[in-house]
Amino acid sequence: MEKRKLGRTGVSVGVIGLGMEYLEKASEDTVTAVVTTALDNEVTYMDLWMATPEVRTAMGKAIKGRRSEAFIAGHLGAVLVDGKTDRSRDAAVAGRNFDDFLARLGTDYVDAAMLFFVDEPQDFDRVFAPGGTAEMAARMKREGKARFIGMSSHYAPTALRAVRTGLIDILMFPVNPAFDLIAPNLRIEALFEPETYARAAQTREPAVALKRELYAECARRGVAIVAMKPFAAGWLLRKENPSSIVLTPVQCLHYALSQPGVVTTVPGCRSVEELMGCLSYARAGDAARSYAAIASNGLWKLQGACMYCGHCLPCPAGIDVDAVTRLLDQARAGMTADIRRDYKALEHDAGQCTECGVCRERCPFGVDVTRNMREAQRVFA
Repeated sequence: MEKRKLGRTGVSVGVIGLGMEYLEKASEDTVTAVVTTALDNEVTYMDLWMATPEVRTAMGKAIKGRRSEAFIAGHLGAVLVDGKTDRSRDAAVAGRNFDDFLARLGTDYVDAAMLFFVDEPQDFDRVFAPGGTAEMAARMKREGKARFIGMSSHYAPTALRAVRTGLIDILMFPVNPAFDLIAPNLRIEALFEPETYARAAQTREPAVALKRELYAECARRGVAIVAMKPFAAGWLLRKENPSSIVLTPVQCLHYALSQPGVVTTVPGCRSVEELMGCLSYARAGDAARSYAAIASNGLWKLQGACMYCGHCLPCPAGIDVDAVTRLLDQARAGMTADIRRDYKALEHDAGQCTECGVCRERCPFGVDVTRNMREAQRVFA
């Protein structure tokens, strides 16, 4: 399994993680089988946001004796209301529920204390207010109950505000091509409504622009993005989905993992079979991973913008074109020492471009690659 550094935490995790939403009502045997198979295959990042006692207890039994192998993200503010996980911005309530989380998992710490589901401006204001759950998360980190602090959000403007506080190390955010088509101020449920895409067809600005700004800001600050909903809750795998973008699981995972700042994905898996399907990503070749077909979708408005799909490769001069372009895009948002270091670590830099034009011919998104190479040479000189 390929591993990546989880932003400024310095921890390495596998690029395929495990989202446990669909295991909430599964049997203890199923939870154990999925988690054990995940650990056996170097799946390290595991997101457990549900407050249901049974799934927490089952998870605790599944990791018994293997706690150090799992990077566990637990959500601060996820509480049980009428049998369902709900949001609580009351720090005292959130704290009691988190103590229950630790007890049921049989551990005295969580790797990431995640501020749960912070979307609306009023959510942000309450979470980050004095005495709010953000302050509690910081205290837990000082006390050793949490190694790092993260946040889950579906709304780019709010996520961007949180990243700029400097508090969070990890951002859990939906990353998939259907979500990138919809306006950043729409609720997540809009992802599944045909009217959303009808409106998108009438707008001129690509909705992904603000999300790209968010990704670049995360990369610049060393905030690791954990891509949730890589399959858009399964919609992208169905022909009847309202976005009309149909991809394979491997293509969806590669799309998410190609975006700046994204370190790992947390696809929801309800069985060992579904988990193994996601793990097939590790064995997939370039052709199986390619998501270039989204360029033919009538709603896609990113012509001229690099999608980091690698379709331009191989470069006759040996340049890793999409890696150079990704770093260039990050530098455009704000140069850092880390960006310079990563550029210098490349085997071949942009200055070796011969402007042969092969990459431009191959690019499905109409990117002027040679112009980008010239700019990269100037920016990183």
